Amino acid sequence: MKEKEGYVDYPEQQMILYVEKDDGKYGPIQTGSYISANYMDDYVLKRRNLEMELRTQLADGMISPVKYYMVLEDLSLSELAARAGIRKSRVKKHLESKKFGGASVDELSRYANVFNVPVANLLQVILVSHQGKLESNLILENKAEKISVNHTTTTNPFVVLTTIEERF
Repeated sequence: MKEKEGYVDYPEQQMILYVEKDDGKYGPIQTGSYISANYMDDYVLKRRNLEMELRTQLADGMISPVKYYMVLEDLSLSELAARAGIRKSRVKKHLESKKFGGASVDELSRYANVFNVPVANLLQVILVSHQGKLESNLILENKAEKISVNHTTTTNPFVVLTTIEERF
């Protein structure tokens, strides 16, 4: 690739490319990410639509919170079982809304650790008003500019402090 072809104007995500310079030698240049510059909007839109669809299924009792997070995190059943240290057959049961209630507190804690969320978030979905719509705070792009939702862990692994603050 020639030096002129390597430059992409996308300051949000920079990278180093090795290109052929004008003098015929190869060397590094700092440039923006082509993929991020051209496809990030599509990804964010698809991710937002997926989250809304899953949230509707969760609220209607069609899926469990484990299935909700598993799909959002793009994990397979085997990956989730291995990371949580729970038998695959048991995880499969917990994907169903009706059988999710049979999960032990220890299993919920293991799932929460895999999904990197507080245990409380397996039992609630926090929505933030953003541009006239209620959107999940899971996707960072959905956070309203003036509101911040933060979870602070406590020494009790099953209790989390949720603070919703208005930024000025």
